[in-house]
Amino acid sequence: MVIKSYIDNIRKKFMDIKKKINSSCALDFFSKEMIITKKSLYQNQLKYIYQKQSISNLDSKHKEWSKFVDS
Repeated sequence: MVIKSYIDNIRKKFMDIKKKINSSCALDFFSKEMIITKKSLYQNQLKYIYQKQSISNLDSKHKEWSKFVDS
């Protein structure tokens, strides 16, 4: 009986320590005030890709135009 209660006390202490470690080290990745759906994430990604392509296209056009202006 004494050994069983001793083991139970050790388990309880271990679980308490584990809870304290997990709660203090864990950081919330997502904000609790804001929810972003997969659809909006996907739309934002598509917008970003489009903007990136537009900038690269514009850069290449500027290079072409500069060739004609220099000539």
